[in-house]
Amino acid sequence: MPNKAYTVLSGSFRRPDNSLVDQGGVVELPDDVAERFRHQLEVVVVEYGPAPSVGAEPGRKAAKVSPDA
Repeated sequence: MPNKAYTVLSGSFRRPDNSLVDQGGVVELPDDVAERFRHQLEVVVVEYGPAPSVGAEPGRKAAKVSPDA
């Protein structure tokens, strides 16, 4: 199972590359580690928006093509 992302509420954690993650930072951890430190972590919830329509640029409507063109 892939790691989940957690926001650090208190203390600090180290990433696999040994970089430090302080309070307010986001770290990815396996479930068993997160369970041990559950009082120091909060799960990051990812919300997915509506999928963009195919071929349309963001903020623009798709152009209509005349059958005579």
